Amino acid sequence: MSSIKDQLNSNIQDLNSLQGLPLRKDSPEYQEQLSTLLQNFINLQNSIINNSIFSTNEGLDDLNTSEIKYLSINYYIATLYNELDDPSKVHNLKKSLIAYLQFLTTLNNYDLLNKRQTEQLDLIKESPFILQELNISAQLRREEKIANYKLEKTLSVQIDKLNKLEEDSKEMNAIDEDTIRGLYLSQIKFFTLQTFNNIHIAQQEIEILSNIPQPKVQEVQEDQENRSDSRTPSMTSELQFTDKVETLPSSALLSKQGKILKPFTILKRADLQSKVFGTGQYLPTMTVEDYLEQELANGGMVSQSQPDEEDEDDYEANDRETYKKREWDNFTETHRKGSGNTMNLG
Repeated sequence: MSSIKDQLNSNIQDLNSLQGLPLRKDSPEYQEQLSTLLQNFINLQNSIINNSIFSTNEGLDDLNTSEIKYLSINYYIATLYNELDDPSKVHNLKKSLIAYLQFLTTLNNYDLLNKRQTEQLDLIKESPFILQELNISAQLRREEKIANYKLEKTLSVQIDKLNKLEEDSKEMNAIDEDTIRGLYLSQIKFFTLQTFNNIHIAQQEIEILSNIPQPKVQEVQEDQENRSDSRTPSMTSELQFTDKVETLPSSALLSKQGKILKPFTILKRADLQSKVFGTGQYLPTMTVEDYLEQELANGGMVSQSQPDEEDEDDYEANDRETYKKREWDNFTETHRKGSGNTMNLG
């Protein structure tokens, strides 16, 4: 019989392999493997409980270095529940939240949560399936998210180092126990940050899914019956009007007298084929200049008259224009401005 450590390492490897498969998460094959792996983690958790590895009377210093890794089993169980679809998504999300809370509660028993995280845990325990936020300002919340993001990046480097060491048992044995213990604790801190984020997302998803109206089977059956009845209309009135063409009796588009019972449009196959690779809209068929020329030719618009250009070689016309201007100058000299019609004012 393999040890708990070997079973945990095997389950984690199976989880990484499953997540690396090119499968949709809602595909039957992925869901089947996910369900099997989830049961393996649950069996492993039951073995830890039966062996009483963790105790509320012990501190972190009382745990062996190899046992620190067992603290994350509930985290893996919650993550798998979060991706499971059967029997219902809401049911599995609630199971996931419960596993996350068990994970955080165990860490809190070993003083692995800071004060802020402990307050969040107490708030979530009051109503695990309802989204709640601590009463802090937006500025503090923003600063907290930035700090957590930077911490996650730092911890992810430590986790990558731990994963490489676990792949090589010789190199793992060559490192001192304090270094390995620190890497395991860094992994726990990283999972803690991920847990609070996942709880927030799961609570939002539960709220959304719970507000989606569920279809009533009775109403669907009645609707189908009504549709089946509408497809067999009474023949007592051939002029009966309906919105659906298929519910009309034979030759119901036109009556015997030739009267149109329902408007219809005759479409040509060539017209439909020409629109298959079209732009989806009607494009202009002529330019603006062509349109204006057509309107001018049809009399729809009046072109602006241009003044006649003067011919410099037409001396007679030039002389007439010159005499006309001279006469006007003489008139303005002999007649004072305003001396015309005085409207009988003197």
